[in-house]
Amino acid sequence: MSRMVRKQIVMEPELERELAARARVLGVSQSALVRDAIDQYLHEGVTELERKRAWEQALDMMRRAEELETGSGGRKWTREEIHER
Repeated sequence: MSRMVRKQIVMEPELERELAARARVLGVSQSALVRDAIDQYLHEGVTELERKRAWEQALDMMRRAEELETGSGGRKWTREEIHER
């Protein structure tokens, strides 16, 4: 293992309890869990973060379209009704 660097973090008491419980269940140290979580976030979590941002942008676009009343153009009919005739 390479040289380690000591870091100090602050967390909510409930998160600390959950971290301690998970470490006990897995039989690893809390530090190992934190390192694994950071590694996963930095290397795999980027894709999830990008997906979340894209979804938020899509929702924002839909909200703006609704505010501008674009889309249906005020039509009261549906495509299905037209094809029934």
